[in-house]
Amino acid sequence: MMKKIFILPALLLVLAACNKKEVASLHFDVSADKTAIKAGDTVTFKISGNPDFLTFYSGEPGHQYEYKDRTNADGTPQLQFTSYRQYGTQNNTLNILVSTDFNNTYTADGIAAAHWTDITSRATLSTGTDNTPSGVIDLSDFKSDKPMYLAFKFNGSTASTQRTWTIKNLVINNVLSNGSQIAVTTIADAGWVPINLNNSPRSWTYNATQIQFQGGAAGIGDNLGWIITKPVFLTKVSPDRGVALKNVSTRMEEYQYVYTTAGSYTPVFVASNTNIYGSETTSKQLSITVAP
Repeated sequence: MMKKIFILPALLLVLAACNKKEVASLHFDVSADKTAIKAGDTVTFKISGNPDFLTFYSGEPGHQYEYKDRTNADGTPQLQFTSYRQYGTQNNTLNILVSTDFNNTYTADGIAAAHWTDITSRATLSTGTDNTPSGVIDLSDFKSDKPMYLAFKFNGSTASTQRTWTIKNLVINNVLSNGSQIAVTTIADAGWVPINLNNSPRSWTYNATQIQFQGGAAGIGDNLGWIITKPVFLTKVSPDRGVALKNVSTRMEEYQYVYTTAGSYTPVFVASNTNIYGSETTSKQLSITVAP
């Protein structure tokens, strides 16, 4: 009987060891066939081991491993656009304004309740030439944890032919200390909302390439129209992304990539083995120098 008592626990330990579930040990490495190339050349990365999942960060802007969790980047927000003024002789018909306390209510009352800073003097506006560059407009004084709203306001009188204003090529970039730029918003994705005040007969129009106010001929009626962006977060950025190269159902022994722009890059491969019992992750970092 004593023999049975000792044998049973031992047997249970053996069975437990046999049924133990765990993540497969991760063995992985990467090397490059060359680390100094010219723009347009191909780098072949040799991959050893067979991780379940493999992700590649090229080291180029938007694909840098060190910024995979970044959601804010402190820099200098800069606004640029081009303008075109047509028709009539009325002066001071276009204003550019910024608010950081607009309550997202796109009505006359919502506009009146907010504080607006007129930044028209910071821009160069068209006096009749198409695509007149605004110059670089520094928006650093509007950086905060609150969003910014950019507005264009048209004011025209019925007394004479009113102006037509066309704004194109609008972009707000966050310029970082290393000189790189992150697009904050463009004219295509600014989320424009036009608001007419005082029963204006005309209003702002917009599409993916421009916003425009056509004041019209004399006698058409006084116009007072605003067009305002969606909330714009001047320092908010999307995390950098990698490219998924393989999953558990595929095998990869090499990967080729073309660097098109001169510079120094830090490509990173992230490998992982993952199942319902856990995960193991490791990364391999290399250096690539690209000459013009």
